[in-house]
Amino acid sequence: MPAIQAYYDKYKSQGLEVLAISMDDPHDVADVRKIAQSYSFAIALKTDSDFKGLGRIWRMPSTFVIDRNGILRKNGQEGVPTVDLGSLETLVTPLLSQP
Repeated sequence: MPAIQAYYDKYKSQGLEVLAISMDDPHDVADVRKIAQSYSFAIALKTDSDFKGLGRIWRMPSTFVIDRNGILRKNGQEGVPTVDLGSLETLVTPLLSQP
């Protein structure tokens, strides 16, 4: 998540949005909220989320990339589920220049 925060800080002015979804149990909400204070992007709980269209979430953590038109560009359940800062630059940065 620190790499995602760094990437978000660099590109949020270009319209980048990040949503982290905690898969923790509802009884861990206090811990999730405490951790979420370290990040400036949105964090939701799985109980508040609708995963329809993303398939079965079976590996955590996973990173999904959705473009400005709502098209799923990277399914975090296929291949390598997580991305580092270099992968974000390769996967997402070109999408930021598209209308």
